Amino acid sequence: MTFSSSVLTLEISSHVATLWLDRPEKRNAMSAEIIADLPRAMAAIAENEAARVVIIAARGKSFCVGIDLANLAGVEPATDGGEQVSGATASLRQMKVTRAFQCAITSIAECPIPVIAAIHSHCIGAGMDLVTACDIRLASEDALFGVRETKIGIVADVGTLQRLPGIVASGQVAELAYTGKDISAMRAEKIGLVNDVYADADAVYAAARELAIEIAANAPLAVRGTKFILQQGEDLTTEQSLLLNGLWTMATTLNSNDLAEAMQAFMEKRPATFTGT
Repeated sequence: MTFSSSVLTLEISSHVATLWLDRPEKRNAMSAEIIADLPRAMAAIAENEAARVVIIAARGKSFCVGIDLANLAGVEPATDGGEQVSGATASLRQMKVTRAFQCAITSIAECPIPVIAAIHSHCIGAGMDLVTACDIRLASEDALFGVRETKIGIVADVGTLQRLPGIVASGQVAELAYTGKDISAMRAEKIGLVNDVYADADAVYAAARELAIEIAANAPLAVRGTKFILQQGEDLTTEQSLLLNGLWTMATTLNSNDLAEAMQAFMEKRPATFTGT
């Protein structure tokens, strides 16, 4: 599947896909176009056998400053031909927009290969929704994180409240969500929101790429399987997850060419060359 977009740019090299939020003039505020194109981008990555890891990064001064309210205001108008629609119809139209936004962010969470967020400067509101859907988060020293919704009178409804509790402790979630305040990259690292902090945007992207290449060097089926088990295990008992884990191993990795290559490489004392088969 080929992919093109006016607001997202996809690059793939050395088995690493980089998806750039590419709306720098708006500091990558989430627009209707980004919401529509994100699922297409993630589908294109998932279907590309060359891609083994994804980095989500951003062009310009900020990673993401939240929702572009002006852009989204007219997506589902409250009038038809100048006639005001009912409150019920307006609510259903708003739900349609919200569900599209939720599905766009969920497309990141459901990506079958690891997703790394390389975050710099502002990561607020919708930016938090996006990065909490990623597997690993790295940040620059100037990064700011905020669940801002309570400050503007709404409840965050695109994924942060569902995914952040799986990343940081409940007290930290409550503090961020109730106060709406921003926290620094250093605080984000301290509470486990990000893995590491780097000097600037270039440094955090370089670190994300180095990590992605390290992951991509491993057996692709094993990496995919590991992500699958981690994801499914969130909703299963330990025994259920163990059973699923055993079934996955029996059905895939034990029969893979990559396992044979790993054993052969070990015997020959050389790095393994994996094909994902």
